[in-house]
Formats: sequence, structure tokens, C-alpha cells
Amino acid sequence: MKQRLKTREEKTITPMDWKKIAVIGGGISGLATAWFLREEALKQGRRIQVDLFEKEARPGGKFETVEQEGYIIEGGPNGFLDNKPWTLDLVRFLGMEDRLLTSDQAAARRFIYSRGRLHELKPSILSFFLNGPLSVAGRIRIAGEFLATPTPKGEDTSLAEFARRRLGSEALERLIDPMVSGIFAGDPSRMSLRASFPRIAELEENFGGLTKALLKLRRDRIRAKRRGEEVTVSSGPSGPGGVLTSFKSGVRELTDRLAGELDDRFHGKEQVFTLEGKDGRWRVVSSGGDYTADSVILAMPSDAAAGLLAPIAPEAAQLLFQIPYSPMAVVGLGYRLADLAPPPHGFGYLIPSVEGINLLGALWDSAIFPGFRSDPDHFLIRAMVGGAQDPETPTLPEDVLLDFTLKNLARTMGLSAKPVFHALFRWEKAIPLYTVGHLERLERTESHLPPGIFLTGNAYRGVGINDCVRDARTTAIKTLDLLDGQRL
Repeated sequence: MKQRLKTREEKTITPMDWKKIAVIGGGISGLATAWFLREEALKQGRRIQVDLFEKEARPGGKFETVEQEGYIIEGGPNGFLDNKPWTLDLVRFLGMEDRLLTSDQAAARRFIYSRGRLHELKPSILSFFLNGPLSVAGRIRIAGEFLATPTPKGEDTSLAEFARRRLGSEALERLIDPMVSGIFAGDPSRMSLRASFPRIAELEENFGGLTKALLKLRRDRIRAKRRGEEVTVSSGPSGPGGVLTSFKSGVRELTDRLAGELDDRFHGKEQVFTLEGKDGRWRVVSSGGDYTADSVILAMPSDAAAGLLAPIAPEAAQLLFQIPYSPMAVVGLGYRLADLAPPPHGFGYLIPSVEGINLLGALWDSAIFPGFRSDPDHFLIRAMVGGAQDPETPTLPEDVLLDFTLKNLARTMGLSAKPVFHALFRWEKAIPLYTVGHLERLERTESHLPPGIFLTGNAYRGVGINDCVRDARTTAIKTLDLLDGQRL
């Protein structure tokens, strides 16, 4: 270890007045934070050195893109929506615009499996009420939403309680539950409305209800069109607004590029064991040696961050340990196109838990990104298994899990063809869940952090790629703002 430490110090020719920042965690959050630190410091004329530590050999975390037998398979997220600027701006700064891949128009077609068949979620409110997955009684109940009692101001409530009160039990079971599964693989009875879906909470608070908000926003859009202004629709009955955007060779292109920008300041296969305050700075003890930093940013899963913080900030660690995660398995399946008659056309579908089917849903990747996820003679489907309401299924033996998944695909989408290829990704902690009280606990957590320690990542302020990139930039700026004159 001493020899490695000497080598590191010899390579570090940083002048004494430069500030040193350690970022721990090499997923999208850590990589983007390190990049923003360097860029913002350059703009401000600040002199800093940023080192990123990642316990795995390769960067990316859950950006697990695999190219195999002609398929490009995502083990985790398959892209981001372009209705928010943060990831697109980062891509442009990196000069990667030519690598962007936008989804096909077919991706606008989204389905829910309910009562024995797939229901397409039409983009218009009228189509939803005429042909949606709810019964007539369920639709009538939604129509009465404007009479519902509002959430008391400032109160955090579960998504299930909110949906049941405002939209009815059937909407909760057949619409909200699968929506939560598609984003968090979560349980709506435990999840915080304010933390998980802040826009919905905001609409209720500002307009008194969702129906009133939709009517008001629709009138505003009509008036804007009459004035010749460009109008962006953020969401609708069929799903979130914006176009799903990825990269030609998968999302790992982005994290690989960010790691490459760090050059030898990216320390792969180097696990951090402890943090120790020393002489007004931080001593980072890792498998590669010791590193002294003026500030440390923890961009790792919340429980891993809690483990590092336990000796130095036990109150913060205790709160971080309370953030649960959903387990999940992603099963990639390749088919001969000739065996699919006809091939799926759309984004995919979600399954309400009330159906009692151990499958969250499936994504039709070759239809979403035609020509980029399989060759022209094959078709790639990714099935999602597990979640907070079904934690056992992802742990099944591979052959059992595969057979189980194929039977459920046959049941839900009538898929009788046999796959010619499969790939399996297991995530014991796939997606963090923002349970009721999350925002208040996060505020308390950060109040207990020692000076010079910061948190970022999908466990705190949004699980999407856009959210992680936005928070990375915010964290980088906050770190630089508070770096001068800090004392431990």
C-alpha cells in the first residue's frame, strides 16, 4: 500500500493551493458530478483536482450495456426523456450529439395488461375514457375527481392514499400501481407522493385538483397556440411527455465517455473503506492507498454511503439506512423476426399487481429503437421481474426464472415463439424507493453531514437519468461554493 501511495503522490503534481475533491461512486451521478466540478471550476478560474473512486473495474454502475450475438441489451435504464434539458445539455457539452438515438414513433404506443388483454393508452383524455383499461364505474369515479378532498397543505401522503381519495380504488389498482412499477418497481402504499411524483403534488396544491389543473393547462396551451407560441405537453394519459432518447450503442456510451474525460483520475477497481477527518481535511482510505481531500462527495447507493458515514456521522448514517430499494431482474430475450407474427409494435406494457402475475411488464426494444438493438432478422424484448411487491422472483435459479418469464409473456402478450437468445441481469438493489417522509428525512440527513461531505445520486432527489445529471451539477456547484474556508 505504501508503494501505491508513493506512486499516486508522485503522479499528483498539484500545487499546494489547489483544492482536492474525492468523488466516491462511478455511476452516472458520480461521473457527472466529477465532470461538472471540473467544468465549473474552469469557468470560475478555480484550481481543483478531482479524483473518482469506483469499486468495479468499469464505470457506469447500472448503466450495464451488453453487446452479444448481434443484440445490444440494457441491463438497466434504456434512455432519458428529452423534455428536460439536463442530460441533453451534458451530451452537447461532451460533443456527443452524433451518438444520440431517438426512439421510433412506435414508442408512443404504450399498453397496460388488464383483465386478460392489452389495452393501449391513448394520448387524448377522450380516448382514454372511451377505450381505457378501467370499467365504466372506474371512469365515472375518475370524472368525479374535482370533488375530492384535497391533501392538507404541507402533509406528505402515500401515493396509494392520494390515488384512492382522488381517483378511486380501481384507478389505483389498474393505472397508478403499474405506473409506479414502471418507474420505481415500487409499492404505492409506501411511496411518498411529494418525493416520488412532485409534479402531481404541485398540481393539486396549485389548482385544487388534477381535473382543474388539466383544464387550466389545456386552456393555457390553446391560448399559447393562438399567439403562435411553441407548446410542450409534459405528460398525458399514455405516459410521460418527451421523446425517449438513448445512444446508438447503448447508455453506457455516456458513462464511458465521462470516465474517459477523467483520464487517470478515474480509479477503477478501487474500493473506499473509511473516511477520517484529519487536520481540517478528509483522509480517504481505499484498497489502493490513502488520499487526502478537502471535500468528499458520496455518489453511491444510500446504504453504502451510510456504511462510510457511520463512524463519523452516525445520525446521518442511520437515516440513510432507512431508504429501501426494489430488487429486480431484467431478462433480455432475442427472437427470430420470422417467428413473430406480427412483431410487437410499440413501447411495451405494464402489468398491475392486482392481476397476480409475477411480471412487471416488458419493453419491445427492437420496436423502440429499430435497427439499433438487434439485426433486421431478429427482435429484442426485455422483461422486468420483481419489484417491492415481489422480491422473491428475481432470486429464482436462472433456468426457473427464464421458464417462469416465458410463461408469463405467453399469458400476457400471446407470445408462443421460443427465444433464440437470452441474457439475465439481477439487481438486488435496483431502484431506491422514496417512502412517506422521504424529503423530511433527507433534510435531516444533510443537516447531520460533517462539513465538506456531500450526497448525490438517485436515492435522494429523483431516480431518472435527467434527475441524476441535474443533481450532479447542483452538488458540484454547492461543493465549490462551500469549499473555501471550510473546517472539519
